[in-house]
Amino acid sequence: MKPRGPSLRSLGVAMAAALLSGCGSAPDHPGGNLYRYAVSSRPAPQSQQVLRRRVAMTPRTLDPSLATDTPAINVLEDLFEGLVTLSARGRIVPGVAKSWRITDHGMRYVFHLRSNARWSNGKPVTAGDFVYAWRREVNPDTAAEYAQSLARIVNAQAIIDGKKPPDTLGVTALDAHTLEVRLVHRTPYFLSMLFNTYYMPLYPPAVRKWGMAWTRPGHLVSNGAFYLTQWVINGHLTLKKNPYYWDAARVRLREEIYYPIPSASAAVERYLAGDLDVVNTPAFPPSDARWLRRDLGSQVRVAPMYGTAYLGMLLHEKPFDNRDLRLALTLTLNRRVLDDKLMQGMDAPAHSLFPPLPHFTRQSPAWAHWPMAKRLAVARRLYHAAGYSRAHPLRVKLLYMTEGVHTRDYMEALATMWHQALGADIVLWQEQWKVMLQDVEYKNAKLYWSAWLGDYPSPYTFAHQFVKGFAMNYGDYDNPAYQATVEAAVDEPNQARRYALYDKAEAILNRDAPLIPLYFYNSNLLVKPYVAGVESNVMNLHLARYIWIRAHSVRQP
Repeated sequence: MKPRGPSLRSLGVAMAAALLSGCGSAPDHPGGNLYRYAVSSRPAPQSQQVLRRRVAMTPRTLDPSLATDTPAINVLEDLFEGLVTLSARGRIVPGVAKSWRITDHGMRYVFHLRSNARWSNGKPVTAGDFVYAWRREVNPDTAAEYAQSLARIVNAQAIIDGKKPPDTLGVTALDAHTLEVRLVHRTPYFLSMLFNTYYMPLYPPAVRKWGMAWTRPGHLVSNGAFYLTQWVINGHLTLKKNPYYWDAARVRLREEIYYPIPSASAAVERYLAGDLDVVNTPAFPPSDARWLRRDLGSQVRVAPMYGTAYLGMLLHEKPFDNRDLRLALTLTLNRRVLDDKLMQGMDAPAHSLFPPLPHFTRQSPAWAHWPMAKRLAVARRLYHAAGYSRAHPLRVKLLYMTEGVHTRDYMEALATMWHQALGADIVLWQEQWKVMLQDVEYKNAKLYWSAWLGDYPSPYTFAHQFVKGFAMNYGDYDNPAYQATVEAAVDEPNQARRYALYDKAEAILNRDAPLIPLYFYNSNLLVKPYVAGVESNVMNLHLARYIWIRAHSVRQP
């Protein structure tokens, strides 16, 4: 692939100086003409109960078994519902399952499904629909990247490895509304996983009849609060209220429209023009944070989010098979300057993989507390030990997505820091999101931007990215000590001891440096004053079933 985007030599000297010295500030914005609203506490008429929201990119697929990208997951959480779901504030609450009991020392779960749970065509949602979906997920023929997330279920790993047939999976429909799940080991966080898309049920007749086309409007049968009515190629998706949803009486929206808008700046413009009601994370470029807060006030919402941005590396090939080089690149980055000058304090600098979680103390590497001068000195020594110098610099391409100006600026800043401190020659390589994901999956990129948003509030959702055999371990990290420690943590029922094992696992990652951590996410949203029901939560999911439109009128500026 021919690289696109600027090389290191094309970077502005002024930008480099500002970043490395810590000087400079984000530009201000005049604000312009903004709509003002008179808002009532009463609901708007049903005809106005339409939510227009932005999604960062067109979903790669709306197949719950195959979806891995955040845009798809955002849409699927409105179309489908698992055994459990999330409250508006992100807590686990009953979904299709009205109740459950846990026996056999935490290794057997029996879920009792709602008798009034229905698919969007009016057919009952049955325990067999979950059995079908979960078997499909672990079936090697499906090639589901999240298949290993079901590995705690009896026989799942053997099925994934092709050693047993899918019908041996430890999940059974005891009757139409009773589902039994048997686990290999006790898994304290198992319930918190079940709202994810890869645990959602499927309507077997639609999948069998339409094959790969079953996710198109008119073919897709879903069981969530909404169903798909329109999907314009490279355009918007329209979802309408599912009248058969078991809790339809409390769903106020009659329709929601997702607009794929890759550029955060473009999304802000659409929001200010009154075309969008909600703009999801990342809602705006960090450089716009100051004036948006000034002009929009409480419409700007910032809250902690369970996610980490980092750079991944292909570890079994040169040059990143060298731990000294990986650590040198990590040490060189001044994350505080990057956060202050580029991110405007919207996120938090990260020196390790696991983001903040209540009662869990992250293992920051020792170098995170060193003064920058010491870090640079050690980085240069490691860089030379790896065989590189200014006369013989590291030359490599850094792959990142084209979407978002601030992403490009951030990548340019990283390249600048590495060049000025080490002499490394980094070529920036841009691709559209879908193409980039494909190149990372196919091992076509040695250094690439990546991020992980937690699927559930447990360190394991981050730890398993670097377990051998996990489909999304794209860098092919393989350390038996790390894997054994993570497996021990999964099996440990006591939370304090379990977290201590994750501490040990993270210390191994910090030593091996299989990733270059950049920052921990905060969610930043734009929400119109007349939109009710959008609550901040660490999972950063805002289900449309809780959202409604207040009666309002527009006051022209």
